Amino acid sequence: MLLTGDIAAFLLFGFIGLASHEESVTASIVARSLLPFPIAWMMIAPNVGALDPRARIPGVLGVWVVAGVIALVARSVLFDRELFNAFFVISLFGNGLFLAIWRVIYGRWLAPSAGARPSR
Repeated sequence: MLLTGDIAAFLLFGFIGLASHEESVTASIVARSLLPFPIAWMMIAPNVGALDPRARIPGVLGVWVVAGVIALVARSVLFDRELFNAFFVISLFGNGLFLAIWRVIYGRWLAPSAGARPSR
C-alpha cells in the first residue's frame, strides 16, 4: 500500500503539471514527464529502507532528493532535455511535497498501527 501511494503521489503531481500546461496526454509525454520519477523511486527506495512504514519523513525526503535527481538526469539523457531549468526545481519540490503529504496521511490514518495511536 505504501509504495502504491508513493507512485500515485508522483503521478498525481505529474498529471496536475500536465493539466496546468494544457498538455495532451500522449505516451511520449507520459514517458518523458511522469515515468522517470516513480521508476527511480522504485529502484532506490526499497534498497535504503524508504519503504519501511516506520521511516520518518525527513529520511524519506532525503532519499527522494537522490531518486529525483537521478530521474531528472535520466530524463535529460534519454529524452535530450535540458537538465537545469524550472522543471528541475519544480519537479523535485513538487514531487517531494506530494510524497510527504501522502506519507503523513498514511502514517496518521492508514498505517496498520494507526488505529492504535492516540488522536491529537
